[in-house]
Parts: sequence; structure tokens; C-alpha cells
Amino acid sequence: MDLAASGDGFERSYQGKGSIMLHVAALTLLAVINAPTKSEEQIPYHAAYRKAQEEKKPLVVLVGADWCVACKTMKADTIHTMKDAGEFQEVVFTQVDKDSQPEIAQQVMQGNTLPQIVVFCESEQGWKRFSLTGMQSERRVRELIRRAAEVMPRRR
Repeated sequence: MDLAASGDGFERSYQGKGSIMLHVAALTLLAVINAPTKSEEQIPYHAAYRKAQEEKKPLVVLVGADWCVACKTMKADTIHTMKDAGEFQEVVFTQVDKDSQPEIAQQVMQGNTLPQIVVFCESEQGWKRFSLTGMQSERRVRELIRRAAEVMPRRR
């Protein structure tokens, strides 16, 4: 048996297995990175609504859809960045998928443009609604939440 030939065959065989192992490792890493952490766990809309009432905090709702590129971008680039920076500590956040939760989406949304970020807060005169449609920057979302929080009675 020629050592060069056997070495070449071994190398080819090893590279094939290494490639598979590399793909498995990459997929595992993606699963871990994309898995929601404890702080990112999704609160269903009705539970978030009750929590906002109990804690006397604004309810922030992101309405989107799986097929909506702007929705995914806003969630990843705006919402997650703000959450990671601790900017959602004084609000209750939830998401509504327009396709899988059409009844809730219809109640929350105004018009059909996606994404929509809607903030509900309870004032002394009743519930107030604030919203933005389309892709939004952190600055715009921050301003929307600030405007909503200003109408709420001061917590003691």
C-alpha cells in the first residue's frame, strides 16, 4: 500500500467527517444563540395586559408577522437592543402575530401596516393608546413610551 495514497484517502475521509461535525457545531451554536433567555420569554397578550394593570405600567405591544421583514428587523435591531439596555424595565412587553392571533391583532392595530408598536396605558381618564407604524428607530420607540408614561398617574 502506498503511504501517499493512503494518507490522501484518510485526509479526504477525515475532511468529510470534519465538515459534517462543523455543520453540526454551527447548528448547535445557532440554536443556543437563538433560544430565548429567561428575560426574553414571550408573555402572551392577555397575561401581559393583566400584568400591566397590576403593576401600573404601560403595555407595549409589537404587532408583526413571520413573513414581515421589517417586523423581524425591528424586533432584532430595535426591541432587543432596548431590552438588553434595560429600557423596558418600566413597561410590560408582548408581541402579537397578525396571522396566528388575528382577533387580538385586529383589536390592537389601526390600519394594516406592519410592524406596529402600540403602547396602552391607564390614565386617570381611562386607557390611552399611542402607536407608531412601520419600521422605527430606538429613539422613536423611546419617545413613544415616554409620552405614554407621562399620562399615567404617579406610582407610589
